Amino acid sequence: MLRNSIIIILLAILFFECTSKEASNNILYFSEEDLPTIKRLEGEKYNIHEIVNPRSVFLKEDLIIILERKNVRDSKFHVIDLKTGKYLRSKGVDGMGPGEVTVITQIEDTGELGKVWAYDPEMRKFSKYDIYDSSRLAEEEFKSPETFFFLTTVAWAKDETLFGSTVDGWSKYLHLTKKGDTLALLGNWADMIKNRDLPNGYLAEELDANLISNVFQGTIKSNSSKSYLVEVGTRVDYIDIIDIEEKKILTIYGPVKKIQDFSIGYSMSYQMPDFGMNSTLRYLDVYPGEKSFFALFSGKSYRELSGPDNLNRVFEFDYEGNILNQYQLDFPILGIAVDEENKVIYG
Repeated sequence: MLRNSIIIILLAILFFECTSKEASNNILYFSEEDLPTIKRLEGEKYNIHEIVNPRSVFLKEDLIIILERKNVRDSKFHVIDLKTGKYLRSKGVDGMGPGEVTVITQIEDTGELGKVWAYDPEMRKFSKYDIYDSSRLAEEEFKSPETFFFLTTVAWAKDETLFGSTVDGWSKYLHLTKKGDTLALLGNWADMIKNRDLPNGYLAEELDANLISNVFQGTIKSNSSKSYLVEVGTRVDYIDIIDIEEKKILTIYGPVKKIQDFSIGYSMSYQMPDFGMNSTLRYLDVYPGEKSFFALFSGKSYRELSGPDNLNRVFEFDYEGNILNQYQLDFPILGIAVDEENKVIYG
């Protein structure tokens, strides 16, 4: 496991590279053979002792923000000077009181100078922090609105609206206001297994919405202009490119088409997938840029993530689903952010 460190990786000059893909309606497929020639990147590791158990990285203005995992109490995220690598301060007080949080899974930028929003899925709360002042408490907060759907991951969309991935229903995505008014429902989880081979001889009609939605859960993020959102699958090789204005979803499957093996378990009478000890993690993170996005691919089991073999790769796509670049990293990382102007990946 990576501890006390962030990785800075220099990107090569970007250029478009065509690939062959099988396309059907709003679905694209690619395999290892379709990927461009690997570009090997050299990373530089910085040891920062204040960071205990990092989970992801975020860029804001001239700062790097590093999120900690749940087992860290206070200091839920750290602020680091982007140019010098100097540690500046930490944010977050553990608790359930005003301005406190229990865990932060995502940092979002709504364009307000010096401010970021953090999401606590356990308390279903959004908290706003000033990343330049010394206070560890949030200066503003609001509860995630009540909906008919349980939202597992939530990202900010345009005009300070919210966009989330759902479970316990057939609708994939919910676009809503901060007050809870539904703006749109997009996608259907049933489409994710349509005409696909399922593990253990399962039939599509045997699987309920809760199971399918959990099989295809992942990480969802929006680009800075909020024109696109991208979700990448944690357990299945898929990418959803969401054009929120056009209300369209382009789904990409690959590099492995097969749904990895799982068995059906039950929790409170709901079907739940059990992937077992030998399952692998697929996409670990995504960074949506303005003209392209970067998907961090693993393909390794959790216990092998920090191993020196088969290190992470980053696939770059445009928003039409074309594969632009394939980068091979020389450090294992869990999350990425990209400085597109200076062509640098932070992990």
